[in-house]
Amino acid sequence: MFEFLKKLKKDTKGATALLTVVIVGAATLIMAVSASYLGLGELDLGYTSQKGAETFFIADGCMEEGLRQLRLDTGYTGDTLSLGDGSCIISVVSSGNDRTITVTATMNEYNKKLEVNLTLTGNVITINSWVELSN
Repeated sequence: MFEFLKKLKKDTKGATALLTVVIVGAATLIMAVSASYLGLGELDLGYTSQKGAETFFIADGCMEEGLRQLRLDTGYTGDTLSLGDGSCIISVVSSGNDRTITVTATMNEYNKKLEVNLTLTGNVITINSWVELSN
């Protein structure tokens, strides 16, 4: 009878060790999968940030073009431009010597909108405000 208890005790030690290995392995697998998902989320965030910045640069460039056109022609009312993978719509609203230029830039599914309020004296432009609007 004592031999049976000794054998049972030895088998329990092996089962405990096996159970410990399985638990540690499962915890390691869960951590590895979580790290992978976190990495994918960071990649997506980086991509979105990059595309948003590119769209902002398109909007900024279009605003500069709108200001240049307004300097050349004080009656300029706006335009639509295509730049690489993006495009923008420039809109100019006049009120006496004051102008409001609004630029809406689009690149794939990303949008940026800028607005500049300025005063125009002859062909001299005085910028009163330059803001990014929420979409």
